[in-house]
Amino acid sequence: MYALLVFVLLLVSVLIASAALAWPLQTLLTLWFEPEFESVISRTVLGLGILVFLAVFRKAGFSSWRDIGFSPGFRQFCGDAARGFAAGILIMAPVVAGLLLVQNRVPDLNWDWSAGSLAALLASALVAGSIVALIEETLFRGALLTAVLRRSSVLLAVASTSLFYSLVHFLQPEQELDPRSLDWASGFVLLLDAVVTLLKPLLYMDTFIALFFAGMLLALIRIRTGSLAICIGIHAGWVFAIKIFKRLTNSNDTSPFAFLTGTYDHVTGYLAAACLLAAILIYMKISQRSRTECP
Repeated sequence: MYALLVFVLLLVSVLIASAALAWPLQTLLTLWFEPEFESVISRTVLGLGILVFLAVFRKAGFSSWRDIGFSPGFRQFCGDAARGFAAGILIMAPVVAGLLLVQNRVPDLNWDWSAGSLAALLASALVAGSIVALIEETLFRGALLTAVLRRSSVLLAVASTSLFYSLVHFLQPEQELDPRSLDWASGFVLLLDAVVTLLKPLLYMDTFIALFFAGMLLALIRIRTGSLAICIGIHAGWVFAIKIFKRLTNSNDTSPFAFLTGTYDHVTGYLAAACLLAAILIYMKISQRSRTECP
């Protein structure tokens, strides 16, 4: 748990530093652009987070990227990621089908269904999914899970990192600030609002459970296969499918089964949690059987 505590402290440090730097960076950027303050602070968090990760990589006891699960060769990495991507789409398929079946989401007939629009949507969803998956899996199933496993049991490592992974998704402010009244304190106002939102678990319990199961599945796959690329592919497949599904459909809050849809993104809720739990059980069964059959 020492590694998890260090990770949490580093995250807190990055958040505080980002809150302090957000307004000066906003002021500087407005000389050339018109950025939204919330975007500035979120990208500052991402940038500082990457810098801190690179700075502590060696000090955390990692001698190479292979230590946290990256494949030894680019071709193997791409192959593992591609298989993971297909698995991610397969896992999301019953979620998409289920939400359409109970009409929690309905097709957006006003969207431009031309070939060009579809191609642009597919490309943007693939890029977004790849970036999100690469960053999050490197941090959570790569560095953090590996570090925690060195000092704790598999069960504790999987549970603790999955819990932290789920919680981090809800560290987002709800408050919108007036661009005309921004100052040094603005970043800390949003940071405090994000922490307050995090302390309201009932607002996102459905999505929290789904993300916790997602973290568990990815952690188990990472431990069993040793491949981070597979996890990156699965995660990318999920984000890819969700972004396309959300863009091509609209949320239907009048559905009698609306409770199955997540409050976080109107996709990842109790139905997704059930599908992910089923995926965990199936994977554990297959993994156990393969171990038994090995001489």
